[in-house]
Amino acid sequence: MSYVSENSAIVNSNDGALLTIQNLHKQFELHTQKNTSIPIFNDLSLVFKKSECTVLVGPSGLGKSTLLKCLYGNYKIDQGEVLVHFDDENVDMATCSAQMINALRRNVIGYVSQFLRVIPRVPAIDLVSEPLISQGCAPEQAIEKAQAMLRRLSIPENLWNLSPTTFSGGEQQRINIARGFIADYPILLLDEPTASLDHRNVQVVIELIHEAKARGVAIVGIFHDEHVRDQVSDVIINLAEVAQ
Repeated sequence: MSYVSENSAIVNSNDGALLTIQNLHKQFELHTQKNTSIPIFNDLSLVFKKSECTVLVGPSGLGKSTLLKCLYGNYKIDQGEVLVHFDDENVDMATCSAQMINALRRNVIGYVSQFLRVIPRVPAIDLVSEPLISQGCAPEQAIEKAQAMLRRLSIPENLWNLSPTTFSGGEQQRINIARGFIADYPILLLDEPTASLDHRNVQVVIELIHEAKARGVAIVGIFHDEHVRDQVSDVIINLAEVAQ
């Protein structure tokens, strides 16, 4: 495991890089609070490589989840580049079209957020199989893989055809995890995926992360559970040292 020291500009060499941040600046403008600006990142540069799990650490409120949202295209950055290395090209998430961002989300970047946000009344099995179907997988095969993932994450079969909006917090998070891991995304963003899970399912997530790394996936994650962090991390970045 390696640690990023203060004033590090680029974490790793470009060899094996799947995702690169260059000179990223981000601040929030509070227009209802006398246009107050809250700086988050100032000239942040990092590289995330295949087959590695990079863990973001630092005090709460420092911008760890914000960084993942910038990488996924949910938040617009003020300056800099977020380069996705895909099909021998570098696609800049900061300047590419909305259509390209959707294509990257469909085929390249998976995201397990802290909260499950879904359309009401859509069954859990359909939510989990949807990423595969959107990639062109046959529906029958996608459903079969979704069933296997739901079993692995201990979602009872009698819940598969129900909307996850009726599930407990832990069950909803397992649906999030199933959606994130079911497709072979080259890049995977994980925002506290084990926060509401019991010990057995925490171990399942650890196994899924190791399997993804073995496939060459570049993982960027936030884990407040030190046990999980120790089990999965290859690189640890303290944003308090590199983001300001």
